[in-house]
Amino acid sequence: MSLDRPNLRSFQSLRRIVLSVLTVFVLIKLVSSLIATIDRPQIQGKFELYQTNLVLAAAEWKPTADSSALGALQTSIVGTDFLKLGSQQYQNARSSDVKTINELQRSLSDLGTINIDLNNDKSVKLQADLINKTIASVRLEIDKIDLRLGVLQTAQKQSKQAIETWQKIISTSQQSASKHVATSLIDIWRQPSEIKVDRLPQIEAEINSNFDGWFRNRVLHQLYINLDKYTELTQLDRVEQSTAKSALIKLVANTVPRVIFGLVGVGLIIFFTIRLVIRIAQKQPDRLIADVLLEQLNTPWTSPWDWEIVWQVFMLGFFFVGQFLLPAIVGSFINPAKLTIQWQGIYVFTSYVLMSGLSLGVLYLSIASYLPLPPDWFKFNWRSNWWLWGIGGYLVATPIVILISFLNEQIWQGQGGSNPILQIVLEGKDPIALLLFFLTAAVAAPLFEEFLFRGFLLPSLTRYVPVWGAIGISALLFGVAHLSLSEILPLTTLGIILGVVYTRTRNLLASMLLHSLWNSSTLVSLYILGSTN
Repeated sequence: MSLDRPNLRSFQSLRRIVLSVLTVFVLIKLVSSLIATIDRPQIQGKFELYQTNLVLAAAEWKPTADSSALGALQTSIVGTDFLKLGSQQYQNARSSDVKTINELQRSLSDLGTINIDLNNDKSVKLQADLINKTIASVRLEIDKIDLRLGVLQTAQKQSKQAIETWQKIISTSQQSASKHVATSLIDIWRQPSEIKVDRLPQIEAEINSNFDGWFRNRVLHQLYINLDKYTELTQLDRVEQSTAKSALIKLVANTVPRVIFGLVGVGLIIFFTIRLVIRIAQKQPDRLIADVLLEQLNTPWTSPWDWEIVWQVFMLGFFFVGQFLLPAIVGSFINPAKLTIQWQGIYVFTSYVLMSGLSLGVLYLSIASYLPLPPDWFKFNWRSNWWLWGIGGYLVATPIVILISFLNEQIWQGQGGSNPILQIVLEGKDPIALLLFFLTAAVAAPLFEEFLFRGFLLPSLTRYVPVWGAIGISALLFGVAHLSLSEILPLTTLGIILGVVYTRTRNLLASMLLHSLWNSSTLVSLYILGSTN
């Protein structure tokens, strides 16, 4: 059934009105979601602490004559200032948590300003209760950090400073358990004669429940020395050497590949830069620099639809249905925070697949009338060298995104939020859940996001802007779509590289492979760190 011209114009007008309303709604939700991440800590802070714990554990390994190669790696990776650097990392984490508490307290104050009588406004009271619970949780994290900072100080021959750190916990902490642990630590280092042998099981249980890894071994070591428990001390040293070697192997597996990939990536960047300089020198002066930078990548796609189709796909399909409506409907039945880790994996995978299906369904319905498409649209060419471009793009992206992430960290100072899946993977132990997270991040996300952002959005934009502009705009929207302020800059950088690879190859397999390699390496790194801590 076709529409006559008056009806068609009416339909188009109605569609624009609906899309305009949705756009206003989406922009409000998008901005509020991004603003909400300002006070949230990044995963990077937790990542660095886990890395520090791994280094501390690995530093305790004593290489034997037949393991000199691993010993050399230990020296180069762990270094000599690992205790000082570890203390600095924990101090940084503490500063970030203090900043978070200050921000939360300001938010709580703002709620009181908006509505002084919180008891008469249930929604405001719920927000206030949530903020207070978060503040209490962060304060507990600060207690844990201070307990560990004291242990690090004892390892640096700073027992006096350590006791002062623990005494501060006793005087300021609101957690009785934290005060009790701090008191036991002070007894172990300042008044060992006060510890009776019959208290040993109780103190051991307390240490095991509050410390792990290097910190646990360090406290138990001092305790056994004080009580002349040489049998237990020998057993502890034997276990410590085993775990230290395991930690070193994991540290090598987590560090060496990234260093190698980064160096190879730098080499490729230098190679292409030299080639670029040569090409510029050979070009005619009146030729555009973009022609040289992109090497024939300045050829736009032939887009059969206009900007309204792009608007419709993203505002209706991706943002409204996929990012807001679907989570709201599912959230009314399921609270992910109350699920077990395994069910969280099922929830994340299922909801992502459902979101992808709905978004792609809107995409198909939006462009169905334009089928068949030109041959360079949504292209999958298995017989080309797409895998070289995917791997090469990943290698080039490694040093660039790492550098941008470092600069980004200086800007956000540990705040700005992160993808919640990363935190779950870092602390998760369930193999089924980890598999589902891996399938979501390394398979489903590259397939869907590359199809939508590089396969549809980027080529559609070339109808209105140059190819390099389309790459930049699609990359920025790709970064914003992850709804985390601290991730916008590094993800936009990654999106630019993905866009260049796709534009150069005109093959979605290349950018999908690059995307999958990036997400996979991140998850593997998080798993290695999480399995040790």
